[in-house]
Amino acid sequence: MDIVGVTHPVPTEYAKRIYNKGKTVFVGRRCLCRIHIGEKFVIYESQGAKAYTGWADIKFIGKMKPTNILRNYGTNLMLNQDELREYSKGRSEMSVIEFENFEKFSKPVKPDHFVTVAGKYIYEDEFGLIQRNKD
Repeated sequence: MDIVGVTHPVPTEYAKRIYNKGKTVFVGRRCLCRIHIGEKFVIYESQGAKAYTGWADIKFIGKMKPTNILRNYGTNLMLNQDELREYSKGRSEMSVIEFENFEKFSKPVKPDHFVTVAGKYIYEDEFGLIQRNKD
């Protein structure tokens, strides 16, 4: 099976910043870097829906120093400056996923398997399940 996407848990408060404020940059601690530009970043809302709630095309994925993340992405970050500083404390690099063309699903899609804090790759079979059930 081929990897076609990646997901990370996003607390509802931050997911709303994507839905309502057009934020386009996710920052995490673990880089699932076997993904390619153009593949999908799937939002797993980890508190409210506990389901996949939308997806977008990956524009960039990689690791960066927190200061460079702030400088490069500023107001496009899901986290504000203070939240990023707190979240990245003690880490020299963080994972960055910049995305575009976000689509919020008409209905949440429950994953077959638990999504851990570290995130996970989305393979073709799960991608198909999401695609069939999102509308």
